[in-house]
Amino acid sequence: MIRGWVFVLLLAVPGFAAAEEVTITGRVTSANAMGLTFYNNGFLGSNLASRDPSLEYPLGTEEDHLIRGGIWVGGLFSDSADVATADTLCSTATIDGYFGSSGTEAESEYYPASSTIRELSILPSSRFYDPGHAKSEQDLICEYYDTHTPAGPQHRPLHVRIQQEILQFSFEPFDAILLLNFSIINDHPTLPIFDLYAGIYSELASGWKDGHDEWPPTGWFRRKDIAYVDSLRLLSEHNFSPDSNCPSWAGYLLLGTRPQPIAEKRVSFNWWNWDPSGAQPETPADDRERYLALANGSIDPTFGVEAPNNDPVTLLSVGPLGTASFQTPDGATHWILEPQDTVVVSFAFVGGIPSPDADPPRTAEQDIAYNATWAQTAFDLNFNIPVPPPSPRLRVESGHERLTLWWGDLPLGFIDPKSHTTDFEGFRVYLSEAGKTEGFRLLAEYDQRDSLFFDTSLDAVTAPEPLVVVQNGDTLRYPFRYEIAGLRDGFKYWTSVTSFDRGSNDIASLESGIPQNRVFTIPGAQRDEVPERKVVVFPNPYRGDAAWDETLLRDRYLWFAGLPRRCTIRIFDLAGDLIRTLEFDGDHYGATDVRGIYDPDDVWNPAGDVPVLSGHMAAWDLTTRKDQAVAGGLYVYSVEDRDTGGVERGTFLILK
Repeated sequence: MIRGWVFVLLLAVPGFAAAEEVTITGRVTSANAMGLTFYNNGFLGSNLASRDPSLEYPLGTEEDHLIRGGIWVGGLFSDSADVATADTLCSTATIDGYFGSSGTEAESEYYPASSTIRELSILPSSRFYDPGHAKSEQDLICEYYDTHTPAGPQHRPLHVRIQQEILQFSFEPFDAILLLNFSIINDHPTLPIFDLYAGIYSELASGWKDGHDEWPPTGWFRRKDIAYVDSLRLLSEHNFSPDSNCPSWAGYLLLGTRPQPIAEKRVSFNWWNWDPSGAQPETPADDRERYLALANGSIDPTFGVEAPNNDPVTLLSVGPLGTASFQTPDGATHWILEPQDTVVVSFAFVGGIPSPDADPPRTAEQDIAYNATWAQTAFDLNFNIPVPPPSPRLRVESGHERLTLWWGDLPLGFIDPKSHTTDFEGFRVYLSEAGKTEGFRLLAEYDQRDSLFFDTSLDAVTAPEPLVVVQNGDTLRYPFRYEIAGLRDGFKYWTSVTSFDRGSNDIASLESGIPQNRVFTIPGAQRDEVPERKVVVFPNPYRGDAAWDETLLRDRYLWFAGLPRRCTIRIFDLAGDLIRTLEFDGDHYGATDVRGIYDPDDVWNPAGDVPVLSGHMAAWDLTTRKDQAVAGGLYVYSVEDRDTGGVERGTFLILK
């Protein structure tokens, strides 16, 4: 479900005879509506080195909110285990730097413990299903430590190891929340750390990525408006410009600490003007100044709009942290983290959008605060939140102007971890023509006859005979069926079937998230649905663009439909020159070579972005075998059935 990157760096590590090879891995969250790029060395965001989601919310809208971020951990450390002689140290995942560089993998003072970012899930349908350890629909876990000194500025490690955990849920309102837990461990074999503080540093900036031909978009940085809500410990940022095309807000909040509650700790919120040089007096420029920023207890004001005169970067922190406290002779209280002891700090990234249909309606500012309260609720429940039954396993079949949906019965036996009962109530069917995250409309709802909801019964979608499919050695059974008719061949659709429960006296009915089983599909004729089982080309004539085409020339295409299951398509001009050859196998074809249909650089969900097709249709991107755009004119095609040897021929016209 997630695209990943691997960066291989050669870092000179003190004490080693030769450079040690280090693997830095990046991922993008994709289980709900927040797309956060993160790395296994603690760096958060893409640094705007590409248009991939940095902190994109809602995911799929191209509205991004983060350049860079990461955890800061500071403390007092002494080789003599004496707080009076301790040095002030701070390890950072990033500091003020330049956006747009590809150096995100070298920004952090942390070193990955493993190149693997582990994944767990509470969803029985997930291949990462682990009910004994998973906390959410998609847990993403990595570990890093600061005791290897990277090449670059001198840095004395604090001897901490951090286990970072990102939790995601796809159902409302948690689909606008990423929960981040940082377990901070004293990794020194014998010495303690005193008065440890931890916080998230960030450089937030919001804007619409599609609105910029050049990249990175420098105009975002003078349109920031940050706000801090002390009662929620919530920092938010939005683009205040009325022509930004980015109405959403994003930010993060400090949820709490363990084992001691956050009420016993000091919370600090600091911001300063972005300053990679460190020359401005308010910029924390070394370990001592960074620790003081973590621990100063200041809540900097955010009245009015900071931009265009300021370019704020932010730090939200808490401490002192430890597992025990003591007093020195001067009466000062200090907290101590003994070797291999652990403290936990939890944050959440949250988003907000204008929500006129909410009850009552909410602005984006109100919506982000509303979502922040639910993130806090999740922490207060130790992330054991009520969950709906999972979405069923979904299989979609494409045909002429129709889609047939088949799904399994897994949700019917799902035991709610909160009530310990099977509280499944029904299914809902959704369809979108707009995209992966927007435009989904409810087509149908079917629930059990139990005097709850509409009592429409599941009988209406129970097939006379279930569809049985053998896949990777497993026999999959799909007893439920629903057909969507009146669609347009060649056009993109996204469909999903969700599950919902009965609810209770305390909790309203919960519904699983659309992303759990969302399927991208394109209707088109099967072989027996075209007249005389003949191949057809559409649109014909092609008039410079089709209704489904994107704006760029390289994203245009036409369709061959009614193809034999395995065939070779050859396209000729009127002079008889071979323009292009397409090899087609309907059992495996997904139009992945046609950019207007499948984008191999889409980090959101590349596997789910391969469309389900009829098995008898293929797209051509109007380019020659030399990867040049074809000219307008009349073209001849031949389709050779590789199983029978039969050949069909026809013509089509391109008008430009």
